[in-house]
Amino acid sequence: MADKWEQLEQLLAGVFGHAKARADGHELALQKQLDGERLVVAVYVDSYIKGEWMVAEKGEPVHVEGRFWRPIRSRVWPLSKYKVLKRAFGKKKADEMTAQCIVSFSPYWASPRSLVRHLKKNFPDLELVGSEGEP
Repeated sequence: MADKWEQLEQLLAGVFGHAKARADGHELALQKQLDGERLVVAVYVDSYIKGEWMVAEKGEPVHVEGRFWRPIRSRVWPLSKYKVLKRAFGKKKADEMTAQCIVSFSPYWASPRSLVRHLKKNFPDLELVGSEGEP
């Protein structure tokens, strides 16, 4: 029998992939769905996706449900604007401005493999729930 991580990847393979799991006292529903025109894996925590779970503070999710979601890191000022910032504010201030990052969390994962890697790293005690044929 394949280990649970390989089995989870297999369940999420294909266009209609879905799986149910339990980790840290939360029920996870993982399912493939469309986000605009992209096929993504959505992570529902206790049957919900709530916007408030996307918020981060000091790089960590404010709500515990956000731990199951994909962290998104982006700069406040892109490095491509560094020359303009340096000319306007000086080198020291431009360095500070381009170093600032914003972190948030998204319930959508681009691929099952990246989701499984995240779950394997952060939730080694995850257990699969339900059967393969279950919708």
